[in-house]
Amino acid sequence: NNNNNNDNSGTASNVVVEEIVEEITKDCECRDFDNTIATLTSFPTPSVDNNNNNNSPDTLIFYIKRLRRWPKISLTVEYPPAQCIDNNTEQLQLFAGENLRRAMLNRGIVMEDPSAPKCDFCGGTCNVNVDVGYDLLSPMTTTEAKIMKKNPKCRLSCRTTVGHNMREGNIRLRINLRTWTEEDKQARGRAF
Repeated sequence: NNNNNNDNSGTASNVVVEEIVEEITKDCECRDFDNTIATLTSFPTPSVDNNNNNNSPDTLIFYIKRLRRWPKISLTVEYPPAQCIDNNTEQLQLFAGENLRRAMLNRGIVMEDPSAPKCDFCGGTCNVNVDVGYDLLSPMTTTEAKIMKKNPKCRLSCRTTVGHNMREGNIRLRINLRTWTEEDKQARGRAF
């Protein structure tokens, strides 16, 4: 009897088991909170085929770098009554860090004030009057502060970002300021 015999007759043979691993990759980098959660929940659910075979993975492995909900700002935009037939307010959801003017224009707000002077920065009419949420806006630059010295509640929307310091909250503002009449201003009961 030679113990180093390579003859496998009568003994268990070496069996190689190969595991086939299916990898499903879902990219959710640089998405907002809601889209990240939607992506993470879109993996296949357990299912059984006609032969009672499980067709879903037994294990899911997630590599998560960072998951963070981006703060949202609820913005109420008030148009002059002369520019609207029924409701002169619109509600928008903005994300902290967005430029105020660009965000409003992208969401369909019409900033059209024919008697207002053009802004030196954006070339449009971007002055807004902030009623609520002034502290949620980025601080004024020195240049903007000089321009708005006579109107402390007004901001240049092209130079303003919302959600300063990544905070959430509510902002209420008026647009197209030169179109508001004195009667409109008095009817609102809030200072302009």
